[in-house]
Amino acid sequence: MQEKKENQSEQVSLFSFDLITVARDVLKRWYLIVAAVLLAAMAAYTVTQLLYKPAYTTNTTFVVSVQDSSGTVYQNLSATSNLASVFSEVLNSSILRSKILAQLDMRSFDGTISAEAIAETNLLTLRVTASDPRTAFLVTRSIIENHASVSYQVLGDTVLEVLQAPVVPTAPSNPMNAASNLKKAALLAALGMIVLLAAMSYSKDVVRSKQEAEKKLGCRVLAEIHHEKKHKTLRSRIRRKKTSVLITNPTISFSFVETFRKLRRRVEQHMPKGGNVLLITSVLENEGKSTVAVNLALTMAKKGKRILLIDCDMRKPACHKILEVNWHGDGTADVATGRTPLESAVLHSERTGLYMLLERRKLRNSTGIASSETMERMIREASARYDFVILDTPPMSAAPDTESLMEFADGTILVVQQNVARADAINGALAALGGAKSKLLGCALNNMYTSFLSHSGGYGYGYGRYGKYGKYGKYGQYGAYSTKKSEQ
Repeated sequence: MQEKKENQSEQVSLFSFDLITVARDVLKRWYLIVAAVLLAAMAAYTVTQLLYKPAYTTNTTFVVSVQDSSGTVYQNLSATSNLASVFSEVLNSSILRSKILAQLDMRSFDGTISAEAIAETNLLTLRVTASDPRTAFLVTRSIIENHASVSYQVLGDTVLEVLQAPVVPTAPSNPMNAASNLKKAALLAALGMIVLLAAMSYSKDVVRSKQEAEKKLGCRVLAEIHHEKKHKTLRSRIRRKKTSVLITNPTISFSFVETFRKLRRRVEQHMPKGGNVLLITSVLENEGKSTVAVNLALTMAKKGKRILLIDCDMRKPACHKILEVNWHGDGTADVATGRTPLESAVLHSERTGLYMLLERRKLRNSTGIASSETMERMIREASARYDFVILDTPPMSAAPDTESLMEFADGTILVVQQNVARADAINGALAALGGAKSKLLGCALNNMYTSFLSHSGGYGYGYGRYGKYGKYGKYGQYGAYSTKKSEQ
């Protein structure tokens, strides 16, 4: 029974397909589709030009009749029908071709000669196709002059009279159709590149949903923060004016605000008893960790508590931009180096009730500041003065600052943006966070796009913390990847 459930869960994972993330991956690489289309179009045009051989066709119409004047219309139609195939053989006979070549002083003729009866008439059409118009015309005229000397024994009492004299063709009978070939090649190239990009997107070992996070990471998912549009109106999109994604913004959706309320409750539930310093980080840049830190701080401040947000990302500070705070006073680095007292550098917003220690400068020596004793004293002082302290720290792949700062925190949250960081990199970060003094509360899945094909939450049987990618899985804390790394 257990094996059956595991097989069912494995089958579900095989069909774990999210249309939105795949489509976004394809659209992000639109330039590759355009490049493939252009290359295919140029290749198709070149090949068409090289392989194209124009052909020119001259048409002549004969009237078929029986010599006996008493012949009926039926006899003429029957004679025409019977004559079409016979006359084609006569026209392509070696005797007639020899006469034509001798008359035109030609060594060979590579064209085609055919005869076809026009349905329900006593008319016969002669077609001569050659590589140039002059040859097609001359061969047709030679056939008219010489066919009687070869076909009199075959045709018997049947008479062929020219109804439409041949003319020199002015255009090829087989158009090059370069435009049609270009369109077909471009369409096939576009479809091929889209399929290739979609396959590459699907095969990436990333986190696309809560279900995948639970299976691949073996980490508690604290919240699923869905994508919130930064351009709320067409006018703002045209002007490229982004709206701040803050819960205090009246244009922000209710579901976005409610998600951070749930995240706040989860944090309060899982924080260690007596702990009030929370560190928020991510694996890569631009995963939205600063936006998550700011909104969580604002949500907590709404309860009337003294919440202090500290921007510890001194390499690339962003909290002041998100909060749209413009000031010229001291910042995090000044307090962390002991040059400025904490209270004199803290800003307070009367509107939101949030206390903020921000930074606007980009510092190269941030690692030394993050690991200093004065930084530890600053955080301890903030912990004593405020009800809750939130530290926005650099991405773990960008600098070692976070590994120093997490020793001063009581709890940590890893922000994971949908379809960005690889699962093995996330597991490596989780292993580092889990090995620190602070408690790893879990992950916050950020900027989530969903579709009707997206899998909802819920643990699949046989996965969870000890599943394929969990704590004891391939990329887990005690898995093959971690073991090899520790042996080195």
